[in-house]
Amino acid sequence: MKLRTKITAAAVSLLLFFSAAFSLWNLSLMQTSILRVLIKSEWQQLNTDAKNFSARLSALQPSDSWYFPAARCIFQKSFSENAVLYGSGEELYNSSPYTFDFSHARPLPERLTRDPSMLTRIESSHVFLARNSDTWLLIVYTDIHAKLRLLHYRDITDTYTGLRTSFLQGLFLSLLFSVLLSLLLSFLIRRILVSFYQLRDAANVIASGNYCARVSCKGSDETAEVARSFNHMAECVEQHANSLAAANEKQRLLLAALSHELKTPLTGIQGYAELLQRVSLSGARQIRALQYIESEAIRLSRLSAKMLQLVGLSQETSIEKKEVFLIPLAGHARALTAARFKQKKQILSIQISGNPAFIGDEDLLLSMLTNLIDNASKASPDESEITLIGNEYGFWVEDHGCGIAPEEIAKVTEPFYMVDKSRSRAAGGAGLGLALCAQIARLHDGELEIESTPGVGSRIGYSLLTSR
Repeated sequence: MKLRTKITAAAVSLLLFFSAAFSLWNLSLMQTSILRVLIKSEWQQLNTDAKNFSARLSALQPSDSWYFPAARCIFQKSFSENAVLYGSGEELYNSSPYTFDFSHARPLPERLTRDPSMLTRIESSHVFLARNSDTWLLIVYTDIHAKLRLLHYRDITDTYTGLRTSFLQGLFLSLLFSVLLSLLLSFLIRRILVSFYQLRDAANVIASGNYCARVSCKGSDETAEVARSFNHMAECVEQHANSLAAANEKQRLLLAALSHELKTPLTGIQGYAELLQRVSLSGARQIRALQYIESEAIRLSRLSAKMLQLVGLSQETSIEKKEVFLIPLAGHARALTAARFKQKKQILSIQISGNPAFIGDEDLLLSMLTNLIDNASKASPDESEITLIGNEYGFWVEDHGCGIAPEEIAKVTEPFYMVDKSRSRAAGGAGLGLALCAQIARLHDGELEIESTPGVGSRIGYSLLTSR
């Protein structure tokens, strides 16, 4: 059952219940009021008739043998057909079509017979209602001289019928009003629930994969607040889904590039291994083959190490930081890259202002600085000078190599991207160094700053974001 149907059914049911209860209560008050008026009127008339009747019987004595016949004669000439005379419990005169049985009479409640305005108190035991078939009779009686009983009755069927008819008419009007109210409520509730229907439809659209769905949130009521909250949630879900999609795409490209990078050295190693097993080579050719296998194995080891470090950094949200001074860090990096500089007869010049220190992980900062120096060495010609510049805002490595084209600068931090693939592979590169540096810089509240001019050289380094 829908919500608007439940609300409408509950409202109509309550309306019918309270309408019926109010009608019954109101009709009960009306019935009580009418009965009190009728009882008062009948009792006054009965008392008047009883006094007149007693006055006419004053010349007779109850012990006289002709007392009952004389009383019957006087009563027959003086009273209406709505009056009945009893003597010693037996009917003396009754012209009505009814027979009255006092033994089964049930007196009315005192609230109906209590009337302070009456001069003579109404005896509640002398007033009762009797029902004969579909007829309702109001009966009052009083005793005269302990032997005679005078009774008045009135047909009040119309009163009861009228009250019942009024109740049924009120109930019918309540039903009619309830139907109209249910239609109105259904319309109004549907208008109120329009926003929730929109939320339902938008939620189904989002569940199907379209995260752009939104709902209108006009006004300032509760439904508008819910709509705004839903839109905010949808935006967050869309952003999260887009970031997950981007991360998945990046991982897919990373795996594809890794597969491509691994294919070439593995093919070469396999080929040389098969050649050494099946063909008898001279000593010099065997040494060259083994040297190639060794160099490619070293390259694969270096590639896997950088890949593990890159993946680990991409999943890391926080690192343990401490104060790291740049001068000893630069000395350590110089020692690690000394072999390459000696091989290419290059010079590493260190220009550090003061004794700057950075808050971070020493091993990661050393890895970033070593990669920057190693990349500069690979990009620079033999017997050239490479400069390490440092201050309190970061450190940079300058070279005088081939440089990077402006359209390539935004891509060099992508994993496995190489500006000159043939030169990079020949130098033992895999396109992971700058990607690793960019991740380390991000974890240290900075960024990888790249400035390069083709044919002139490059200036790449770590720059603190707080320095701007």
